[in-house]
Amino acid sequence: MSLNGKNQLSRKCNPYPFRLYHDTHRYIEGDILDIPESIAGEMLEPCHEYTDFIQTTDETRMLKFSTEVVRFAAACMNCRTNGTIHFGIGDKPDFTHGEVLGVNVKDKNAFTIELKSALVRGFEGKHREAAQLCIKSPRFVLVLTRNMASSGKYVIEVDVEPRSTICKEEIYHTFIFSIKKDNDKETKPQFFVRDGGSTRDLFSKPIEEYNQFVSGVAKLAKLRKQAEDEILVLTRSNIQGLRLIQTITGGSKSLDESSFDHYVIVTNKSHPPQLESMGFLIELNPIVVLDFDPESSTHGLQHYFTQHRTVNSLLPQEYKESPPVQDELKSTQPTSWIFCNGGYENEAPSDLDKWYMEKGSSVEAAVHVLSHHVLPNKRVLVIFLLLSEVSEKNDPLIKTYSTIVKHLKDRDQILCICDSKNGFSSWRDKIFDQYRVSITDKCVYELSLAEVNDTILSLSSKHQTKHVLSSVGGSKVFLDKNFENSLDTLDVLCVNQCVGKSEDKLAIEEDFYKGEEVSWWNFYYSEQPGSTPFIKRDKLNFMVEHIPDMCSRRRACVLFNLMHAPRCGGTTLAKHALWILRDKFRCAVLKDRDFEFPEVAEQVVNLLTYKNEKHLPQVPVLLMIDQFGDKEEVLDLQKMIEKECMKKNIQSRSAQVIILNCMRSESADEIEINDTIFLKDNLSDNEKKLFEDKLVEIEETHKNAQQIFDGFMFIKNNFTSNKDRNFYFKGLLHTPAGYQVVPVTCVLQPPAAHQPISLHPTYTGSPQLTNTAGPEGLF
Repeated sequence: MSLNGKNQLSRKCNPYPFRLYHDTHRYIEGDILDIPESIAGEMLEPCHEYTDFIQTTDETRMLKFSTEVVRFAAACMNCRTNGTIHFGIGDKPDFTHGEVLGVNVKDKNAFTIELKSALVRGFEGKHREAAQLCIKSPRFVLVLTRNMASSGKYVIEVDVEPRSTICKEEIYHTFIFSIKKDNDKETKPQFFVRDGGSTRDLFSKPIEEYNQFVSGVAKLAKLRKQAEDEILVLTRSNIQGLRLIQTITGGSKSLDESSFDHYVIVTNKSHPPQLESMGFLIELNPIVVLDFDPESSTHGLQHYFTQHRTVNSLLPQEYKESPPVQDELKSTQPTSWIFCNGGYENEAPSDLDKWYMEKGSSVEAAVHVLSHHVLPNKRVLVIFLLLSEVSEKNDPLIKTYSTIVKHLKDRDQILCICDSKNGFSSWRDKIFDQYRVSITDKCVYELSLAEVNDTILSLSSKHQTKHVLSSVGGSKVFLDKNFENSLDTLDVLCVNQCVGKSEDKLAIEEDFYKGEEVSWWNFYYSEQPGSTPFIKRDKLNFMVEHIPDMCSRRRACVLFNLMHAPRCGGTTLAKHALWILRDKFRCAVLKDRDFEFPEVAEQVVNLLTYKNEKHLPQVPVLLMIDQFGDKEEVLDLQKMIEKECMKKNIQSRSAQVIILNCMRSESADEIEINDTIFLKDNLSDNEKKLFEDKLVEIEETHKNAQQIFDGFMFIKNNFTSNKDRNFYFKGLLHTPAGYQVVPVTCVLQPPAAHQPISLHPTYTGSPQLTNTAGPEGLF
């Protein structure tokens, strides 16, 4: 601790995590940023620059902001180092170096608009796109008072990340507006670089210094790329979602059958965006909430909760004197909401240094009553919901944790949910320093609150019909209907596809066995009790093992090619792989190859980042494409997706999109190399056995199966027919008005698998049409 510029006792604090916007981190007025304001020893460790942003008028404020950002950002880009410029952080001689001051912000959007405009006028035309990619949008970090109430001020921060793929070996001149004494504006060219803890203009120095720097830019670019390659982020094992599911239900994996009778929540100060992901609290319906946010009832967690549930607001001493009677505890009983740091009945909040003396004993007494008189024989889970970082060893939550452990006598009944890794690290370290116990395996910290919320809600039967996507570490997120509708080029496959719905099982099976393309219902019904599994082609195991391994590739978008002979089941095999991998990827099928590729790429990346923006790498998208006639088209789509990833500033240097390219090949001698496999029109002995077993099952529910299910029998008989057989299926006829579905009757006979099928003019009124569709998608 030290004294700040106002001779107040201050603490050191960490800066807001680089490149993030949704972290729980906040600053406390008067604290000192514990980081030097100098260039980092490594390019990827951000350098920092502070400005108090106090001596500005309404007329000069925006120009001051944009000028400082462009100056600092250009210096970082030229030196190839990450950096953050902070507005509202003091410096000598008026303040302590790094002192948190905060600034009043009337309109956040005005700063964003001004910065966008500044990048246009401040950088050369050829460099504007690079500047827009490297310089992030302003971040507004709330500043709290010493008693954890909102000060109404913010620290404004702008991050700069000059990635090697963007900056290459370029140099960046800028044209910054300056204000003369007569208030006229003028511009002049400048060339900024970082020099220790400051930024300077080499155009104000002898030209030799500028020339020397420019000659070394290629080396800087090479060093930057090497630094990025050394920290290549790979997809790694993450079980945070599975841990949450296991712990929140006591092992039952269902809230309807939870092992816990009641839930108790311990929480601290919330941030408005976090309240959008608090629906799980309504579902858990806690019996008690210990709330340390003095502003909770006005615009915090209690304000949100009371819009959905009834609460009984109390101070700790009031709960001690009149707790609910154990025999009367019911799910309909109002939640006891205990304000542990003021904010109710005119009780003022306490500073951290004074909380234990002023309020600690009453909170401990309330916990004692809860444990020994209200819930003595109940199975209870206590959830520490850390919505703000616990950065001080005398934080009230540290003592409260000890108190709850003392009275519960079972750490297995405690779960900690942290909204950020930094918040978790601070919480873990403080608990270990105080009590010498490790809580890592009792914490969920790698999930966003949106993922926590949707994962918990998905465990309730009330929400089983909502479409669910896979997310980080086995967690789940709900697919909003409006968002799903916006992905009109994609058929999105959800984790819970078909669950809670019903279709005519026999009709779906009959259509498929006759030659219709496979539907998700076919896979779903094959997994239900009483059914034999869907036939697994020999190539399937390789696909479901190899495709996840491709996530470690360094390209943003990679290809897996499934080449197949016509009418041998390639489409079905590809969709079967998607079905199996739907809990590991965000899976989708391109509806039509004629969609514009920029539109497809945008929607694919939107699916990638949906409720997933905090994580690097994201849960990858597995995109199936079918019926592309030219591999060059596939490569064009791949490049367009990579361009969209760059545009959306997706930073992970591992595969974010895997294209499963299902493409026909007339060659019977296709070679399987690298990420390409070939499905031939020839069943293996194992596949023949599977088809024989499936036929037995089919004949139990479908009479005359061998006579009516021509599509199934065609493949079962190894793509041949013992006798001529009329085979009916739907074909696509391209007309001037578009594609038209027409009935097709053809005769299949050896060697039909390698022969095109002709559509007679009688059916089309046009010249003879060769149909290359065939009984596609079978098994």
